[in-house]
This record gives sequence, C-alpha cells and structure tokens, in this order.
Amino acid sequence: MMTRRDAVTSLAALTACASTAARAAAERVDVVVVGAGFAGLNAALQLVDQGLKVVVLEAARRVGGRAQTAYHLDPRIELGAAQVGPMYARVRDLATRLKVKLGPGAHVNAPYSFVIGDTLVPAKNWVTSTLNPLEGRERAVPPHAMNAFYVEQRSPFSALDDWLAPAAAEHDVSLGEWLRRQGASTAAQRIIDTTLGSPGLDNVGVLRMLQEATRSKADVKAFTGGAENAGKDVYERFALASSHVVGGTSVLTDAMARKLGAVVRTQHAVASIDLAPEGCTVRCRNGVRFRSRRVVAAVPFGVLREIDITPSLRGAQGDAVRRMPYGNQSQVWLRVKAPYWEADGIEASMWTDGPFTLIRQQLEHDGRREFISALSFGAKSKAVDALSPVDRGKLAIDYIEKVRPSTRGKLEFLGVHSWALDPLVRGCSHAFLPYRGADWAKNMIVPHHGLHFAGEHARRLEVGMEAAVESGERVALEILQALA
Repeated sequence: MMTRRDAVTSLAALTACASTAARAAAERVDVVVVGAGFAGLNAALQLVDQGLKVVVLEAARRVGGRAQTAYHLDPRIELGAAQVGPMYARVRDLATRLKVKLGPGAHVNAPYSFVIGDTLVPAKNWVTSTLNPLEGRERAVPPHAMNAFYVEQRSPFSALDDWLAPAAAEHDVSLGEWLRRQGASTAAQRIIDTTLGSPGLDNVGVLRMLQEATRSKADVKAFTGGAENAGKDVYERFALASSHVVGGTSVLTDAMARKLGAVVRTQHAVASIDLAPEGCTVRCRNGVRFRSRRVVAAVPFGVLREIDITPSLRGAQGDAVRRMPYGNQSQVWLRVKAPYWEADGIEASMWTDGPFTLIRQQLEHDGRREFISALSFGAKSKAVDALSPVDRGKLAIDYIEKVRPSTRGKLEFLGVHSWALDPLVRGCSHAFLPYRGADWAKNMIVPHHGLHFAGEHARRLEVGMEAAVESGERVALEILQALA
C-alpha cells in the first residue's frame, strides 16, 4: 500500500522528470542567428520584418560584438567600431529607422610626429632627418601612411567588385610579394609590417587589402571638404565628414536589440550546430536547444571554429574558417591632464618604433583633447597583453615620458582593452592568407546545408560597420529565397 510519503516522493520525481523534459525540449523557430553584432542583429531585423520566427543567440552579456562603448571610462571611449562614413547608407538608414541620432564625433588629430630609437622627430623634419631610413620617394611618406602609399594608391581595381573577377587572381599574392613588386625598400616593408601588426608580410594576402583600398579611395573621392578643412590630411578630412552615434556606438546596437526584444538571448554560447534535411539543431552550452529551418553564423571565424558543426565544413570554406588569421591590437587609454604639445610645439600624435606603434590624440568635435590612445600591434601587442592592465598603463606612460619629456606628469592611466584577450571575439580585424584570397572569397560564404554566413569578414563591397550590416542584409535575402 502506498503511503502519503511514497505518493509525495513519487509526485516529486514525476515533477522533476517533467521539468527535465521541458528543459531538454528544443524550442522551434524558423531561423537561429548565432552572434548579436551588427551583422546578426540586422539579419534578424530583416527576417522578423518578413514574419519569420527568429532567435538570436549571443554568448556575451551584451550585444554589439566588436562595437562597444566603454561607458565605465571618463571620458567615454569607443573600444571598437566608431566612425559612420559619409557613404554608410545602410547604417545611416538603421539609425533613422530606430530614431538613433548621428552627429560629429572624435577623430585622430593628424599629423603625427615620429619616434625612431627613442628620438622624437617632428613631422616637418621627417624628410631631411638622418633618422629617416627610407629611400627615394619613400622619404616623403610618413611611416603611418606607408601602407596606403604602396597598397591603397596602387590598387589595380576601379570598381568595388573587381576583386571578385577571375582576372583579379593574378593579384592574389602575399603582401610581401606585392610590396617587392612595387619596389618597396626593406625599411618600408619593415615599417608596414610593424604598423599592420601582421604575422609576417609573406603570411598575409593582399587581395582583400586591395579591395578595401578601392573602397577607401571611393570614400575619399566622394568627399573633398570645404575651405575650413584646407591643409588638413586627406584622411582627417574624411573623418571630419563622417558621423558618430550620439552617446556611443553601443546606443545603435542596443536599439537594434530592443527592437527585437525577446528574440535576443544573451549568455547563450553555442556549442554545436547539427544540419540535416529535416531541420537544424543548435545546442547551447547551458543545455538549451533550438530546432530551426536555417542557421546564421554571424560570429568571427576565430569563434566559429570552436563550434562543432555537422556535417563539417570542407574545401575552401572549411579552410577559411579554420585558418583565417585575425589581427592583434592592444589599446591603452591615457587621460591628458595638460596640453604637452603646447610645451614643446610638436604634433601631439606619434608613430614610434617602440612597444606602442601609434600614440594617437583624440580630437573631439568641439576641440577638446582629453585623452590619447597607445596602440600596439602584432607580436608587440602580445607582449603588452601579457602584462596586467595596470602594468600596461605604466609601460605606456613610462615610454611616452621617456621619448617625450614634455609629457611628464601630464598623463593619467584610464584603462586598457584587447580584442585578442576577449574569448568571445579572439582578435581585432581579419585578413586573408596569401594565394587563398580568390578561393576563399568565392566559396567561404556559400550556404552550407542550411547554414549561412554573415559578419564583417564575409563582406563583399563595404568596410567597417557598413560591411557587417551589408552581410546581414545579404544573408536575410538568401534565407527568404531558400524558404520561399
């Protein structure tokens, strides 16, 4: 005979089983989007607008990906995407539809002075300085502009999609080979390698860089600037024509997430994606599962390669996901307590051959110069990132004060950031391997058994935030056509 205690125990067991079954049951949707950066959020917005049931899974506590405004710092600082170019039509449309204001923002104050072997060289002295290691026409080129001199100004492409044409394959070489073809000196190659922070000039492809150069030239050509910008560096003039999200870039991605509402699930790291004719199954590390008709991978390949995908990615597509390199950049932010550039009469920003390649002054739209950023790339950044945040700040201040005595006592540590140390991002910007660019570009974003690919790395024509938004739009159209 069952006692009351037995009955209660049995009921509890049944309740637990039911609860477990409920947790194990997969939620059914039309599309699962993995990643809540600009690409994933825009893809979701487009699909929801067409009546599809969508869920966006984001591993982090926040949305935005590499668009992140550091509100905990004073002044507020952009850790990633910031500039809305004058030709960013999709981003500007998003802002309008979501009632997010765009306005003037900070830009890097050009030109730079230069530090060679701990000796400061003002910009006006660079061409004639004995410390200038360059040759011929190169001597007139500032180190930070050397890559533009040999890549951007010599791109063979005129249209934004020229890099996808079969004829472009002849340019699918390493950056090192390209530079040697252009007659770059050893010193120029070394400067470019240091500034890019690449894993070696012969380990980075130039094809994707040439397309980016073509897009950049189109942007600059479209804006000439008024008389008030006469005498300014062309890229500074372009920056002045650009906009910023009022309140920080995160305002826009947060607005996109609010529009989607419960569609966005943060702290849902994806462990596996199973693709089958009868449907897709996405499993999160927290045990939550989803069944869907389609899946969008809107995370960097450095993150996607850690997700178990069945059937596995093969050929050029699998090669790109496994091997696409991501740049490393370490940022140290310093508050400027007094205008040191007035004390020595030299440009505030600096290019150096020391541990921090670029020391950039941020010029606010109202003329304020509140902080500088010390940026380290590649192998140098890895060495910097090995230090504690406080020690990174001390290293930056000590180095700057050593090469520029006018800064002593005038800099204050604000904070640090490194995308390479973020396990949910794993790098700053992507690159193509040499001799793989054409193959990757053609094949890496082809849908794979119901899996679609979005993100800045999957761009075709655009750059920056616009590229990510563009890729989300492309993926949404792919899915709508597939499900029609």
